Amino acid sequence: MILGIDVSTSKIGYCVVDEQQNLIEVNFKKLKEDTLEDKAYEFFHKELTRIKNTYKITHVRIEEPFTMFSGGKTTAGTMSKLQRFNGMVSVLSYICFDIIPTLVPSRSARSRCGIKIKRGENTKLKVIEWVSAKFPKSFVVVLTRHGNPKPGTDDMADSIVVALSHF
Repeated sequence: MILGIDVSTSKIGYCVVDEQQNLIEVNFKKLKEDTLEDKAYEFFHKELTRIKNTYKITHVRIEEPFTMFSGGKTTAGTMSKLQRFNGMVSVLSYICFDIIPTLVPSRSARSRCGIKIKRGENTKLKVIEWVSAKFPKSFVVVLTRHGNPKPGTDDMADSIVVALSHF
């Protein structure tokens, strides 16, 4: 079984897929406003431990944190914080499963899954569409009253793509 994790400092999307590429579990965890250490420990203690006790995980794949500025949306402080938190989640995953996690760049994961994003397209929506088409019964997209995917949907979809990039 492969554990896929999409890390951000406010939410973590995660999934488990089997060797036949079936989606076994997908969810996300909204993290409390707390220190990064507390957030990492909360995820480790509650979710990773439960997953370890439920599934025989053989591979852990984590979306690699971005390393370039993206159009004025990202500061050096934000990038540093995300890198630090991603490292914490990686180490705690290693401690929990005794497996060195594979860090996967998001673009590489999408490419390995055959997801093509054209310039100007909304990457998050394209990934959500691809995942919901691949898993129509087990990945149901719930929309807000404004017609947008509910928060956390993109994190779950990204974790699935990261996990499937193993194949």
